[in-house]
Amino acid sequence: MNITTTPSCRVGSQGQTLRYLVKADGATDVVAPASETDCMRVRVAQVRPAGNGVEADVEVTVVDGRPY
Repeated sequence: MNITTTPSCRVGSQGQTLRYLVKADGATDVVAPASETDCMRVRVAQVRPAGNGVEADVEVTVVDGRPY
């Protein structure tokens, strides 16, 4: 399974790090893009088993805070 998601709203201050809990039923892993994308830097801090899938702590650092 390979699913790509993007935020519905891209607003944040430059340099701000937003933290999310991602739950993925049926998945075995959560990965982030290898490079910066859409003014954001994404990092998966931790992945752990949960129910029939995984959950992950994901950090998104705003590189450019201009909304679009």
